[in-house]
Amino acid sequence: MSAKSEAESNQASLPLAGKVALVTGATGYIGKAIALTLARQGACIAVSGRNQQAGKAVVEEIIALGRSALFAQADITDGEQVNDMVNGVVSQLGQLDILVASGAGASHDSLPFRLFDELDHDEIDYYIKSHWLSRAYAVQASIKHMKASGGGKIVLIGTDAGRIATVGESMIGGSTAGMMQMSRALARELGRHNIRINVVSMSYISDAEPRWKNSSDALESKEDAEGKRKGMLENLRKRILFDVTSEDIAATVAFFAGPGSDAITGQTLSVNSGLSTPG
Repeated sequence: MSAKSEAESNQASLPLAGKVALVTGATGYIGKAIALTLARQGACIAVSGRNQQAGKAVVEEIIALGRSALFAQADITDGEQVNDMVNGVVSQLGQLDILVASGAGASHDSLPFRLFDELDHDEIDYYIKSHWLSRAYAVQASIKHMKASGGGKIVLIGTDAGRIATVGESMIGGSTAGMMQMSRALARELGRHNIRINVVSMSYISDAEPRWKNSSDALESKEDAEGKRKGMLENLRKRILFDVTSEDIAATVAFFAGPGSDAITGQTLSVNSGLSTPG
């Protein structure tokens, strides 16, 4: 067997060979790690995000791995943009087998963690859009293509605040809880079309910490009246049992996207270093 034939044979044996995956929010951190991991497993990747320059850089990394990729620009809090973006991906790549809906609510420009009575109405609306509706838009735009091709895998990315009540995350958590409940209902609706849908939720991700830097003082370490250090990030670091990185999230997503999860739908799996153990 020639080297070329051997390489082609090896690629064909990868778990996601021949699959087309769309990853939203894929221009950095967790979304980027997911896109690269799915590419390593053989998938052709549509990298979606708002930043064209960052998105094209991820595409170049995927191509360097010997995989196919393209950039599909969209603001995922805009339903019309998402619908047009998904249709464009299918038009260019011919199919859509995997959707990973990430980004927006977990990006470097997301709203800070705030107490509920500090929020104005525009911020409340944006939390719902970024943590819930962005996922709903992507799912709705994708499922018609998956139905036409006989099935697919959908993985939604969220926060453990949707499972565990957390001070300062009333709207982040409430919106994500709605998204999780939506996914459970959709598991029943979409199962008849051979489409699986699951959620990966998380808490503190060590190599994605820069995305939190614009958050309010609640995130920063500071002294209380007794001189004790307090701050959300510091408290999280103290409680973690082991490190969790973007690659860990990506590996879990790859499991849900691959054949090993064919018997699983409507589930939420927390990858959170043991910070909490939701039921």
